[in-house]
Amino acid sequence: MATAKKEADTTSEPSTDQRRLVIVTGDKGGVGKSFFARGLVQTYLDIGVNFKAIDADISNPQLYRFFNSKCSVEKLDLFTRGNLDIFLDDIKTLVNPEKTQEGKETEKSQSLFLLELPPQSRRILEEFIKDMNLFYILDSLFKMRVTMVVVISRVLDSVDQLLHLHKFCGNQVDYVVVKNLFFGEPKQFSRYDSSLDINNLKAPERKISLKEITMPDLIEPAFDYIDQHSLTFEDAIKQVDRPSVQGRVRSWLNTYKSQISLVKEELGLGNVNL
Repeated sequence: MATAKKEADTTSEPSTDQRRLVIVTGDKGGVGKSFFARGLVQTYLDIGVNFKAIDADISNPQLYRFFNSKCSVEKLDLFTRGNLDIFLDDIKTLVNPEKTQEGKETEKSQSLFLLELPPQSRRILEEFIKDMNLFYILDSLFKMRVTMVVVISRVLDSVDQLLHLHKFCGNQVDYVVVKNLFFGEPKQFSRYDSSLDINNLKAPERKISLKEITMPDLIEPAFDYIDQHSLTFEDAIKQVDRPSVQGRVRSWLNTYKSQISLVKEELGLGNVNL
């Protein structure tokens, strides 16, 4: 169970009226999905919410590398047949924990799940969704809504992936598109912004839940430092011997949180103040 080590602030708990599975994906490796997911885990920890993190990027398990000492991060190999079935069954156990003979829950129930997908896993996920009727199961059994967080660069592949996801998932999920500003200013994402298909998706009559935010760029020396030392953002802010790293990361995290505050409900933080 991925729970903040510090005492949780009960006023910060997200609403359990709508459970949430947040899936972070990108068109290929290097687009920034792991960096976004790490920022989300740090945010969950900072505000003391109860959540479960699953790192399915086995070849480059950044969530596990950076946060396993801070909270429990489960690894999930999507490419081994049957593991997604186990994952789904585990959700049931976590949403509805076993009870003692006195009727008390053996552990606190989970309402917030974060899953980071590996590159090139779209087909596996699609097959699982289709074969398992996943969205129906999550909604009918767990009252759980899914958010697809799609981190994009400026290349056409990013547009194509979002279109493909919608073709398969339709209106059964919420979409959060993240423009990674490592690749340029927001106005430079012209392939996405000018796509007729994307603009058609965003038309009000389509009634699709699709919101856009940006992820700030972290200057290379600070990025390299925290990567080399496997530091969480919180630990990087404590690097008093490296004030440049401390200042850059603090500023990055503040800007990151201001952006995700625009999509709090989609990220399972509907009643939380960031």
